[in-house]
Amino acid sequence: MPKKLSAVILLPGLLAAACTQERPKTVTVDTSCLSFKAISYAQLPAGVVDDLGNVADSDATVAEIEAYNGRWDAVCKK
Repeated sequence: MPKKLSAVILLPGLLAAACTQERPKTVTVDTSCLSFKAISYAQLPAGVVDDLGNVADSDATVAEIEAYNGRWDAVCKK
């Protein structure tokens, strides 16, 4: 068999074998947990309603912070 004909016959087989090889899997490392942290907040003690120094967070703010912290815990806390 001529050399050119042999190359033409073998080439598709070699290409098919090269295309079916498994490629290494890419690993993505999430570094966002190094940049962010859980948020703290201040609430008035139970039964206290006056916030004279305006140091306490509102109930709505506390709820939003707790929701954020829950998501942070699910992703970042080990």
